[in-house]
Amino acid sequence: MALIPKSQGRDTSRPVMQQHTPMTGLGSIGKAVDGIIEERRRKSDEADVSAKRAELYHNDLAEKEGKVKLDDVLTTELSEQITLLKNDVANGAMTADVANKNLQTWSQERFKGLENDLPMHARLDLQNYWSQNVAKNSTSFLPLQLSADSKKGEVLADRYLEIGTRMDREAGAEYVKSNIQSLNIPEAQKQALIYKYQGARDLQDIDGRITSAIENKDTASLQQLVTEMDNGGFGYTDGPTLQQKKAQALSRIDAINKQVEVEENKRLQLAGKVLNDFKSQVLTGRALDDNYLASVGGAVAGTEYEAEYNFYKSQSNNFQQFSNLSTSEQLKRINEQKAAMANNKSADPATEEKILGVYESIHKEKTETLKNNPNQAVREAGLETHSLNAGELKANPKSFAAKAIDNGVSQLALKDPNIVVKPIAAEDLPEAKQAFEAKSVNAKLDFIGELINESKGVPNGSKIWSATMGQLGGGDLTYLMAGVARANNYRSEQGEDVAAAIISGTQALKNKQLIMPKDDLLKTKFNEYVGNSVSGETANMTYSTFKSIYAHLMERGNAQGGTNETIETSIANAALSMATGGVYDQGLKYGTGNKTWKVSKPYGMDDDRFESEVSKGYAAISQATGISTAELEDLRLRRSDKRSKKGEIQYDLINERGAPLQVGGVMWRINMQGATK
Repeated sequence: MALIPKSQGRDTSRPVMQQHTPMTGLGSIGKAVDGIIEERRRKSDEADVSAKRAELYHNDLAEKEGKVKLDDVLTTELSEQITLLKNDVANGAMTADVANKNLQTWSQERFKGLENDLPMHARLDLQNYWSQNVAKNSTSFLPLQLSADSKKGEVLADRYLEIGTRMDREAGAEYVKSNIQSLNIPEAQKQALIYKYQGARDLQDIDGRITSAIENKDTASLQQLVTEMDNGGFGYTDGPTLQQKKAQALSRIDAINKQVEVEENKRLQLAGKVLNDFKSQVLTGRALDDNYLASVGGAVAGTEYEAEYNFYKSQSNNFQQFSNLSTSEQLKRINEQKAAMANNKSADPATEEKILGVYESIHKEKTETLKNNPNQAVREAGLETHSLNAGELKANPKSFAAKAIDNGVSQLALKDPNIVVKPIAAEDLPEAKQAFEAKSVNAKLDFIGELINESKGVPNGSKIWSATMGQLGGGDLTYLMAGVARANNYRSEQGEDVAAAIISGTQALKNKQLIMPKDDLLKTKFNEYVGNSVSGETANMTYSTFKSIYAHLMERGNAQGGTNETIETSIANAALSMATGGVYDQGLKYGTGNKTWKVSKPYGMDDDRFESEVSKGYAAISQATGISTAELEDLRLRRSDKRSKKGEIQYDLINERGAPLQVGGVMWRINMQGATK
């Protein structure tokens, strides 16, 4: 270590005097002592200097450590804060002044958080160092604000242009010009924006005219547009763009011409079909819309079908009125027309013949609709019908039954003699039949009961529920008889539910393991029993019922071991009794051959009671007409299809020629209470 020069402040000036020390040796000792003292003083001074140097070094090191701490925050947190503020300023979310204030606030608060960790002696210097670094960054905000303001101006200018193009051209131009004047953008840019607006309006005009011409297939307008382009129109649009639009317009002219040509060819080819569809619409009798008439007229104009179209159009009101007549009234009108044409000369016989042909077509189509799709006929009359689907039959049979009866009521309300009641539409019937067939015996009986209950009190209710069962049963007459049995609560002599027996037997007949007698055996037995008491559809229904009940009794008695060549007499007799309700054998006193006449009795009535009721009837007729009872007993009894006004069963009294008894123009019958099949 270099020696520190000795301070001269410790030397004092002494006068030089000559001294004489005795030569005793003390002088040498004194000098030695002085040297020692001097050395000690020198070492003490050196220690002070070293301590001072150490203190200075320590302070310098502490200051450097504090500065490093500040540098760490300046390069991380300050840098992040500056970045965030710059982003806000650049995005226009904050001005440069606000960013500076936010930076200063953050700087002061952050330095306070660091201050206690800084050395006291250097704190002021370090604060100045911190402030200088923060201040250097604050100058970066203003350029960003200026850039953001410029971008905002450009965005606003674009918005002004967009809004202006929605206005009338002149009003839009004024709007753009007045608004961009206040923007902080160069004047040249403002002028460019005005030109840009006008150019945009040119393109809007061109595109709009092209679109309108295409929609209207107006090639003349497109050609006029091309001419304007060629003659210097649309001066704000550059040449390449104008050439592109011109090519677009010319292309559309070619496309429209081709389209018009194809459409015309198609129109000519389809004119016949359009006319046929139009004729079908006329024949429905529904009013035709004016737009539809115009459309059809345009489709057949100039073709071979135009004259026929004009004929149907001129007669459409006449045909509509004719279509709304009942089929019986239509037929009457047709016959009147034929008679008039045959008896009177006409100025235009061809037209009258044509009108007659249309009448006949309308009559034929309406008759077919009434028979095959009566629900459609109801809808054409302006009433609503119910859709009867399989899902409703499964989930809510009561609702299905109510809707079926309502459909039938609507069909009968047409009061047309050709109506065939079919409550279930043809499109719904296949699935509805499957749903009914899938039901158990009890479920089928319950549904039939619902149908009958819904039909009570309804005019022709039995006709409607019978028609519904006829549809669901697929023509199986046993279901109709089951309905009759359920409606009248038929019971066998043993009290068995006849309706349940019929449905059960119908199911049993599907069992291939069940051995039934041949149909010939069953029919012979049936005919022997019923004889002449039933005929036609009633005979067929009664036979089907007999066969089903026979199968039911066979299955119930587990009689499955026989052959189809034999018939169980006891089972057959029981089945015949349940199916017919009983047949009475009336003896005949005239004619040859069979001396017994079969008479259908009220269901379940025994012979004694039947004879008693007949005897009462003979007595009443004899008293009223004067004909003896014996003479009346010689006449045959035949049950009438019609009941009396009181709902009684009626029996005609017929002679050997089949003529009913009439006296004084009055037909005399025997009436009695009871149920029939």
